[in-house]
Amino acid sequence: MMMQKHVSAGGLNWNVIEAGQGPVIYLVHGTAASLHSWRDVMPYLASTHRVIAMDLPGHGGTKQRAASDLSLQGMGNGIVALANALDVVPDIVVGHSAGAAILAWACAHKKLTPRNFISLNGAFYPFGGLAGSFFSPIAKLIAINPFVPRMVSNIASRTKVEKLLKDTGSTISAEGIEHYFKLYKEPSHVAAALGMMAAWDLRGMDDNLARIGADCVFVTGSNDKAVPPETAARAAARCRKARHLQISGFGHLLHEENPQLAASIIAGKHP
Repeated sequence: MMMQKHVSAGGLNWNVIEAGQGPVIYLVHGTAASLHSWRDVMPYLASTHRVIAMDLPGHGGTKQRAASDLSLQGMGNGIVALANALDVVPDIVVGHSAGAAILAWACAHKKLTPRNFISLNGAFYPFGGLAGSFFSPIAKLIAINPFVPRMVSNIASRTKVEKLLKDTGSTISAEGIEHYFKLYKEPSHVAAALGMMAAWDLRGMDDNLARIGADCVFVTGSNDKAVPPETAARAAARCRKARHLQISGFGHLLHEENPQLAASIIAGKHP
C-alpha cells in the first residue's frame, strides 16, 4: 500500500509517497512532471524494496522556497536533504529525464552513494548549436515574467496536453493524461517548470558522470522525441561501469507507457 506524507527537509515541505520494505529505491521525476509519473511503477517494486518518490521543488505538492531551489545544484542538495530527513541510504537511484541529471550530480559529489544508478531517457546535455544559444536566454526571460505561467495554465486543455505528451514519442493512459492536465492547470507548477529550465546548467556533466561510482544503466526509448537517444551512449561512455539499453517502441515516457517493463529494469530482472 502506498503512503503519502509531507516531510520537512532543506527548508522545504516535501510531498512524498512511499511503499514497501527493504533496500531503498529512490525515484526522481523530470521537469514539469511529478511523483504521479511513478504511480504504476512502484507497486511492482514494493514487494522487495522500500520505494520512495517525491515531488521536486515547485512541482506538484512541493512548493519552492527560492529560485535557487530550481537549479541543478539546488535540486541535488534538496533530494539529499530529503533522504537524510527520511534516514535512508538509497540502494538504487532512478531518474527520469532531468531527474537523472539531478541524481548524477548528487552521486558525483558523493552526497548519494547507491549501488545502482539508473537513467530513464536521461537529459544530461544542453541543446546544441543555434537551438542552445536561442533557448537559454528566452527561457530565462519567460521564467521571470509572472504573467506567463498563468497564461499557460489558462490556455491548457486536455487536447493540448495530450498533444504535448504525444510529441514526446509516448502514448500514455487517459489517467496519466489527466494527471498532467491537472498539473498544467496550476500556475505555480508551470512557473517551476519554466524556472527549472531557465536555471539549468549542464556544463560539466561529462565530469559528473565520470565520478559516479555506482553500476549505471542508461535506458532509452527508441521513439523518444524529447531527448535524442544517442546521448545515452555518450553518457554511458563517460561512466566507469555502465551499459546502454535501448528499448524499441517506446518514447520519452517509457516508464508510464510500460511500468512493468520499467520496474523489471530497475529491479535488474531485464536482460
